[in-house]
Amino acid sequence: MKASHQKINASELYYLPSSDMHPANTRFHFSFAHYYNPARMNFGALRVLNDDDITPHNGFDRHPHRDMEIISYIVKGKLTHWDSVTNKEETIGRGHVQAISAGSGVWHSELNKQDDWCRLLQIWIMPPKKGGAVRYHHQQFELEDRENKLLQIVGNPENNNTAPLTINSDVNLYVSELTNSRAVVKFELQPGRQAYINCIEGSLQIEGYPSLNERDSLELSAAGKINFSLQVPYAHFLIIEMESH
Repeated sequence: MKASHQKINASELYYLPSSDMHPANTRFHFSFAHYYNPARMNFGALRVLNDDDITPHNGFDRHPHRDMEIISYIVKGKLTHWDSVTNKEETIGRGHVQAISAGSGVWHSELNKQDDWCRLLQIWIMPPKKGGAVRYHHQQFELEDRENKLLQIVGNPENNNTAPLTINSDVNLYVSELTNSRAVVKFELQPGRQAYINCIEGSLQIEGYPSLNERDSLELSAAGKINFSLQVPYAHFLIIEMESH
């Protein structure tokens, strides 16, 4: 029987410093680039979660992608984005979300042109089929949108009328920042679904499950109600919910 949960400590993630010919200090949750672990290839449709700290005046220059749904969530600093769909640059900051359906092929770049570091989560979701139209969407969310409540930032095709951003895969993304010690954020994992929970900042208490410190994650495959609350004065977390595999 599949385990109902598995905690992944930040210390267990593969860490690649920027000094090793890489533009960012990156923690790889799944096999990627220099890191290969056959036991950490994906979690359902979630193929990549890279926690990138991009050094000043550095980043990922223009490069191609195809057949992947790519989501970027900015945690700190500013990032300058360019893609071949819009053919223009824009600089985005904390709380900003990008969603790219790479489809038949797209070029893009993500550069930190500032004097301060930039941290972002780079998330790759496997699409239900190859090819198709290329799409790029983005949206800025404010703290009040997610403070002490759960905010859906990306939805699956069935949510395209309600979710701010949508992708082609059956995956939903939610974020929250807890600042009130009495606040409890509730989420229900339905039968046949699974969730990858990442504590982005602070420390998170999850009723009935191990607590998460900064950059820790939890894989859940047991249906039921989940209550999130604070373990220390602050927590910022992400839920990636999808069909069970």
